[in-house]
This record gives sequence, C-alpha cells and structure tokens, in this order.
Amino acid sequence: MASCPKCDGFSQRFNILDLRHYQNIVRQLIEAVNQGTFLLVQASCPLQDMLTTPLPGDTIFHNFQCFACGRAFQLFADTFHGAASWTIGDLPRPVENLPKPN
Repeated sequence: MASCPKCDGFSQRFNILDLRHYQNIVRQLIEAVNQGTFLLVQASCPLQDMLTTPLPGDTIFHNFQCFACGRAFQLFADTFHGAASWTIGDLPRPVENLPKPN
C-alpha cells in the first residue's frame, strides 16, 4: 500500500474489543471527516448515532475514503455478536490503467 500523509495514521487493520473503544474511534472519525481527511461514502446510520445507546442496529457499517489518495476504509460492528473491526481497502486503480472493454 502506498504511503499517504493524510490517512497513514488510520492504515492498520484491527479488531475493536468493547463499546468504549468503538466510540472513541467514532469520535476520531467524526473529527477526521470534519477536518477533510475522510469522506463518509456510505453508512448504515449516521456516524453520530454510534455515540448513543442503544446502538442503532445489529450490524452497522461506515465506509470512508481518503480525500488525498482514495484509499477505502470500513468501520464495522456486529452488535448482536459483539464483534467490531476497522479494515482498510486497496487504493483504487486509476481509470487510465483499467482494461479496455471488448
């Protein structure tokens, strides 16, 4: 994965062990979105709803993209089973390098 000064601080995959840790990450991500580091691309609920109880569903996701390099990230929680994670996607391929359709 290429280095990016905007999102490298978020570039390690990890599992989240408890609600307090999850909510601390949500606060950091809200700040990252407000500062223009990330774009919230798709979500199952507003990010701020993760700071309330009860949580807004059994499975919750928030997909982000770095404004600088386009790298994809996902914050995911399975509240029913008590599992959560932060994962990193690959950098998108530039359009000019995509194979040409036949």
